Amino acid sequence: MNLVAKTFLAACCLLSLSAPAELVHTDGAWRLQPGTASDIRPASRTDAVLKTIDQAENLSIMREDRAAFALWNQLLENEAGTDAEAVALLGRARLYALRGQLDNAEADLDALFKSHANFAGFGEAVQLAFDLAGQYERGERRYLGGWFPWFKDPLHALTVYDKILKVAPNGALAEESLIHAARLAEREDRKEIYNEMLERIVSDYAASKYAPEALERLAKLRGSESLGPDFDQASTLESADHWRTLADQFPQDGRARQSADQIKALRDRAARARLNLGKFYWYKRNNPEAAKLMANACRSLAPESEAAKEAETLLAEIQANPNPPKTIADRLLGAYPRPRTATDTKPAAVGDELDALGFRKEAPKSPTETERR
Repeated sequence: MNLVAKTFLAACCLLSLSAPAELVHTDGAWRLQPGTASDIRPASRTDAVLKTIDQAENLSIMREDRAAFALWNQLLENEAGTDAEAVALLGRARLYALRGQLDNAEADLDALFKSHANFAGFGEAVQLAFDLAGQYERGERRYLGGWFPWFKDPLHALTVYDKILKVAPNGALAEESLIHAARLAEREDRKEIYNEMLERIVSDYAASKYAPEALERLAKLRGSESLGPDFDQASTLESADHWRTLADQFPQDGRARQSADQIKALRDRAARARLNLGKFYWYKRNNPEAAKLMANACRSLAPESEAAKEAETLLAEIQANPNPPKTIADRLLGAYPRPRTATDTKPAAVGDELDALGFRKEAPKSPTETERR
């Protein structure tokens, strides 16, 4: 073997020995993953620690809670900073969850997420956090010390879902956490959180199986924000856009079947808002130019809508008679003054005392008047 080959072999051996410890659960027992080095010191204690972990797990399954807690606590105290500590945190958190001590279970998971991001069982910890959020969400009662009933707190599930999104944003449960949080926020009337969760699904997980549901919910939410054609229509048009995205990207989804009717109704509402403005300018403000502008905007926004047909009628009325019909107020107080057009913007001079710009003329001063002062 030449020198290069020997050097390469030695480097590989060093890398394999320096690989981080990885404890895995196989065949009903915890073992050290082949190819990884134990981080337990001294290494001779590794087998004893693994047996202690197995014993603690068996006691937890048999619900010998006191004995199980004693072993988990012993591991946490003696194996701080190692993979064995992560296993102990996860095992104790599971036992806490079984006893209804949800706060304690969450605290153990927080410690695991903070100090053991590379733990082989990290996905199992995330799953347990998701299960805890479900317990909160379902309104399961917490128990202090494992026996004393405490208050329910379904909204706390939102905090746990948020933690999952922070520690595992690309994990399998990220999308599920978002949609569960959105549903919970809707039930609890937390509109801002509801909106945020839906927006995150649509923007960050556009290919998710929950994207159609999120788009439908977001479209309905935006549609409900408009109070009618007499108010701002930005949310109405945004709702129509969400329905359009749902129909274009997920045409086979059952939710997309109602998109066409929803878009038609929403665009008619937005077009009617412009029609109402046109009528206001025509009947109330004696402004045919602004009225025609709004009527044409109505027709452009939704050409096939009922509002567009009414806009055409209004345009025909303005074309037929340049003056709007007089109201009772107009007959008593006079018609509303029509705005100046671009051709008559120059003020008209009134009398010889005003100049061409409408300012009062001043008598020319004598050359010596300033000097006298």
